[in-house]
Amino acid sequence: MSETATWSWQARDAAGRLLRGTQTASDASEVAARLRSEGRVVLAIDRTLGDSVRSEGGGILPRRRASSAAVASFVRQLSVMLDSGVPVVEAIDVVRGQTSDRRLADDLVMVRDEVESGGNLSDAFGRSPQTFPPVAVGLVRAAEAVGDLPGMFERLADWLQREQRIRRQVRSALAYPAILAVVGSAITILLVAFVMPRFEAIYAQRSAELPPLTEWVLTAGRFVTTGWRIWIPAIVLMTVFGALARQARPVRSLLERIRFDAPLLRAVIRPADLARAMRTLAVLLKAGVPLLDAISICRGLSPWGRWRRFWDGIEERARNGEGIADGFDVDELVPGSGRAMIAAGERSGRLPEVLGRVADAADEDLEVAVKRVSVTLEPLAIVVLGGVIGVVAIALLLPVFKMGSIAG
Repeated sequence: MSETATWSWQARDAAGRLLRGTQTASDASEVAARLRSEGRVVLAIDRTLGDSVRSEGGGILPRRRASSAAVASFVRQLSVMLDSGVPVVEAIDVVRGQTSDRRLADDLVMVRDEVESGGNLSDAFGRSPQTFPPVAVGLVRAAEAVGDLPGMFERLADWLQREQRIRRQVRSALAYPAILAVVGSAITILLVAFVMPRFEAIYAQRSAELPPLTEWVLTAGRFVTTGWRIWIPAIVLMTVFGALARQARPVRSLLERIRFDAPLLRAVIRPADLARAMRTLAVLLKAGVPLLDAISICRGLSPWGRWRRFWDGIEERARNGEGIADGFDVDELVPGSGRAMIAAGERSGRLPEVLGRVADAADEDLEVAVKRVSVTLEPLAIVVLGGVIGVVAIALLLPVFKMGSIAG
């Protein structure tokens, strides 16, 4: 079985600029040889966690992701069984037989076979990046180095459950307004497309002069019912164009600005991102993962440029042997109180514990923000929905009132 791996590298070109990238090769020396042949000075080459690939059995279509809840349950059960003295291969086989997630079961077969043949558990996890995140691979690799798999799996299970909690909190803040928007849109389309045309026939029989508002609503209803050859392809094209445009730098920059700076989104997104980043770094450092490796793993938590710049600054300070606390002020992603705590923790040698406390404080801020956003968005959504339906109802009844006054 031929095997390759994806390697992330850092180097400087002839002008001294720092460059980063990835290459697929059989080992790090092959990557280094390629870079030197291009006139670059190699600074670091690391195997990308979770990007190892087999050259055999690759599929064309992406497979369905394993449920995060199923993965968290697997990690928790594995921790308990390993702590009880059950061998790794037997424990994996037991959990595989109990899980109802087919994707996870398939991946566990591969993990069991590799461990049974003498491979490392961390490498086996790394071959299923959509199931086991880089944090899991890094923690298991550190556990293999110190010989504490049960304790490390317990930490990993706690981390996965906190990640699920953050996702649920963010979703709950947006779920109710989203449901109201969908229901309100459906009711409005029903009124405009099916109810208003029936009243239009009645108005025509009475030769009633329709107000401008009623005319506008009736025109919208005709477009919905008869212009589907226009608006359905238009929606499809807009969806495709939007998906493609998201990759463009100006659009991505605009989306990033909205995500981080829009008042309501900012209140929820920022503490959620901060809690995830600080807790992940704390867990990795407490587990004994080297600082540079931990930073590399944390960089993959968010695809947004602000967080990449944040971790790039932290990494540069760490490589230069400087204290990393001063690098936490990039783009105001970490509040002033958090930066002060991190600086104190670094001076006292208790950085992992302090990072955990910063994450806990961000969790509390997130809970408060979710409640505040819910209190704000729910009435706002009801007002908007009621306003739209009210306009349609007024447009429906105005000709009736007019005809009644004429008859009177």
